Amino acid sequence: MLLTHRALRRLALPWLLLALHATSVSAATLAGGPMAGPATAERVGVWLMTDAPAQVQLEYWPHTQPDAVQRSVPVATRPEPGHTARVELAGLQADTRYAYRVLVDGTPVELDEAPAFTTAPADPAAPRELLIATASCNYVPDPPYELTPNAFGAGFEIFDTVAAQRPDVMLWLGDNIYYRDSDFEPADEAAARMHQRWAATRSFAPLQRLLRTGQHLAIWDDHDYGPNNANRDFALKATALAHFKDFWANPGYGLPDVAGTFTRVALGDVELFLLDDRYHRDDDASEDPARTMLGAAQLAWLRDALRDSRATFKLVANGSRMLSDRPSPEQRGGEGWRNFPAEREAFLDWLAAERIDGVFFVSGDIHYTHLTERERPGTYPLTELTCSPLTSRVHPRPFPVREVPGTLITQRNFCTLQFSGPAGARVLRIAAWDVAGTRLWEYEFPAARLHTP
Repeated sequence: MLLTHRALRRLALPWLLLALHATSVSAATLAGGPMAGPATAERVGVWLMTDAPAQVQLEYWPHTQPDAVQRSVPVATRPEPGHTARVELAGLQADTRYAYRVLVDGTPVELDEAPAFTTAPADPAAPRELLIATASCNYVPDPPYELTPNAFGAGFEIFDTVAAQRPDVMLWLGDNIYYRDSDFEPADEAAARMHQRWAATRSFAPLQRLLRTGQHLAIWDDHDYGPNNANRDFALKATALAHFKDFWANPGYGLPDVAGTFTRVALGDVELFLLDDRYHRDDDASEDPARTMLGAAQLAWLRDALRDSRATFKLVANGSRMLSDRPSPEQRGGEGWRNFPAEREAFLDWLAAERIDGVFFVSGDIHYTHLTERERPGTYPLTELTCSPLTSRVHPRPFPVREVPGTLITQRNFCTLQFSGPAGARVLRIAAWDVAGTRLWEYEFPAARLHTP
């Protein structure tokens, strides 16, 4: 039986009144996060996103003192940065676990469990028990989501598997979202479309528990920078950088006079050197012998930072692989620092000449996981962990070079780096895990193994 217009209006009226009432209470809801950035002994920045303009605050308290609640200054989420905000918490206690909750327009957001973070020790160089989870290549399909095992993006239960390990830090190694070619056209709509891609990925429901677990750091690679294999010639790179800043809570981005995502983060006696392999990158296929992946300014910054660092472990993170070589001298194939041989060899020679201890490389990009080892006569061998993919499709024809036997993984996975032990006897344990949380392999690197004889 067909309903008349009058009958339809009668049926719709109660729902309309409920909607108006809900709007009058608060027009906005939490759409993504919250997600804490790296905490110092005294402060932390927390990212979040709403689905409409709102005033957001955090209530926070030491985990063992639920009655000692403090409230942050209100921050507006505005349309221009996609209704994202970064809430700064200062005056925190060192080496303390904090729980917190989000208020949107004064209304507490109910979550399954209170998110939490732990501040750094008062001595910023002190050894600490530290668990870093890491991965790259996170593909979220367009709605309506078709979560099939054979889809390009699948296995999203891995997010909860990572969160279940309770990492102190999640290090995202690039391709953290996947722009589509249609996101860049037409040109006058590209900025908005790129922002929508970030928002759609960050609001993806299976991702939320992981975002709310621990602290997060990120670098980018080609797919969250621009088109496939994009380099410094990408016309929208400044727009891409602005969006990256809107959706992460990294402590810094580049230098005052040098744009990019590179920065350094101290986590006790573990220090991370996060590199930008896209903003200043020449074409991998260029025949110019002086071609560069990092650019002169970033490379100078990296050398100065490594020389200055007193950390036991110095983790150098880059989207592209740094130590792997070509399958043969004639075959360039794929991306990586191997396509910039003059720059790479000059840096590795400098590393040996300066006797920089504790260097360990981490990377993503290639849709399979393995360890790479490069021997260096007269000093310690260099090792690189390449960890990929998290949720995107696995590479059908992997070709690792300098692979540590037994470390090749050709399924969706993530990795952990666990730092433990007292000063003078520190150990790094690296493990790879599948979607269900089964450990696939584990390797141990005593700090002494990363020391110049």
